[in-house]
Amino acid sequence: ELVEATRAKIISFFHAEDYIFVFTQNASAALKIVGESYPFDESSTLILLSDNHNSVNGIREYCNRKGGVTNYIPLQYEDLRINDDFLQKAIDETPKGKNLFGYPAQSNVSGIKHNLKWIAYAQSKGFDVLLDAAAFVPTSELNLRKVQPDFVSISFYKIFWYPTGIGGLFIKKSSFAKLTKPWFAGGTVTMVSVVTQNKFLANGHE
Repeated sequence: ELVEATRAKIISFFHAEDYIFVFTQNASAALKIVGESYPFDESSTLILLSDNHNSVNGIREYCNRKGGVTNYIPLQYEDLRINDDFLQKAIDETPKGKNLFGYPAQSNVSGIKHNLKWIAYAQSKGFDVLLDAAAFVPTSELNLRKVQPDFVSISFYKIFWYPTGIGGLFIKKSSFAKLTKPWFAGGTVTMVSVVTQNKFLANGHE
């Protein structure tokens, strides 16, 4: 009951009624769920910024191993911000496919807060969007009614510093079915058969 009450408070705080919220070991574990569960294939392009956290960079391994390509967008040397023309061109010229754009709301490298307008723009071009908000939410409001990335990673450790090692993943309800977990464990199933090797996965955040 306490866990579910906390989950409800988090959803309310971030105005995330359109999202499912998953508790994770940390922000890296939240990002791993997206990487391992996203349906990358030979048609996929993963677009990343050059100042992504390494836990976001690691998602390229899932994409590349499934035959997709990773495209890095450089930052402007003058102010360490996104080169708008370069990013727009990269998004516009990416072939249609199971494409994912991942970037930080606030850079872990420079502290620069990147423009959240790219969420809606990338989605309008057929991309799913992963927003790494771990460095952003300790000092800035993230209203998930106003901006609606498909996936959002956060870190409670970075917010509170205690307890360590708790993170979370927001998954937009309309994007939830795009993720397919490559394994199951513990409370992620309602029934497992060792005779027929069938299973019934739990619904929602489980």
